[in-house]
Amino acid sequence: MIAFSGCSIVLGRACTGRTATVHRQGDRVTVMIGDTIARQLTSDRSVRYRRLTSQKLSGKS
Repeated sequence: MIAFSGCSIVLGRACTGRTATVHRQGDRVTVMIGDTIARQLTSDRSVRYRRLTSQKLSGKS
């Protein structure tokens, strides 16, 4: 889990202990682990905890 802009974003156990980089463009947020997209979401200020969905990690970008 990472904290970003007042909310908590869950990444999952596979990302535990790894360094995450957050890229933000307006309301779109992308969390990268190395060169892999770990999470993409649209920022919603009314939700403070962003649970992990069944979405799988993407390949290299």
